[in-house]
Amino acid sequence: MKNTTILVVEDDLQILELISLYLLNSGFSVVKAVDGVTALQVFEREAPQLVLLDINLPEMNGFDLCNEIRSVSNTPIIIISCNSETEDIMRGLEIGADDYVTKPFDPNVLVARVKANLRRAPLFRRQAAAESAVVETKPMLRFDGLEIDLSSFDVYVNGRQVSLSAKETQLLTLLASNPNRIFTAEDLYSRVWGVDSNSDTRTVIVHISSLRKKIEPDPASPKYIQNLRGIGYKFQAR
Repeated sequence: MKNTTILVVEDDLQILELISLYLLNSGFSVVKAVDGVTALQVFEREAPQLVLLDINLPEMNGFDLCNEIRSVSNTPIIIISCNSETEDIMRGLEIGADDYVTKPFDPNVLVARVKANLRRAPLFRRQAAAESAVVETKPMLRFDGLEIDLSSFDVYVNGRQVSLSAKETQLLTLLASNPNRIFTAEDLYSRVWGVDSNSDTRTVIVHISSLRKKIEPDPASPKYIQNLRGIGYKFQAR
């Protein structure tokens, strides 16, 4: 994690300094902002590798800031907020955040999530590229109405390319590469986000819901990603 810069956006100065201290002690460089407008300026100037983002900010709230960042960058974003309602978590994740941590939180767990989100995207690309190279005769996963290009990670529904977030692509590729295998939400979080879920599986649930809206003919009656109530999820190969 050497030479990795984290942007921390938080208007509570005590929390801002606490997070910064733990990140610095873990070897990260830290840049800070206490409002949304300043945060966007710092993001454009410093080009951080990850953003820790509070929601209730002056000048520009965290949701709007997340939208602004997502319009120009795929930099991982972790939302940190006292808003623990499912609707707020869903909104944050659906507009492009990669993870959502509710206050109060354990700073050590937060640092672990930062490291995991930084690791997973490049690791995923290397692993998938290696798998594609080995299976040269099958660079695509093909199902009825759905195609996943394992070399570019482009996804097509009925021949039309759909835009997925990095985490949605990772979830879909993991599930589709293991058809009919059941994964618990905890399994999916561990494999895609790279850290223990601490029994908070809402991040997975929201990403699955968003993914279904983009690839399923009828999200209310999924064709591909099946939910086995009380057990987990599987990709239904047909």
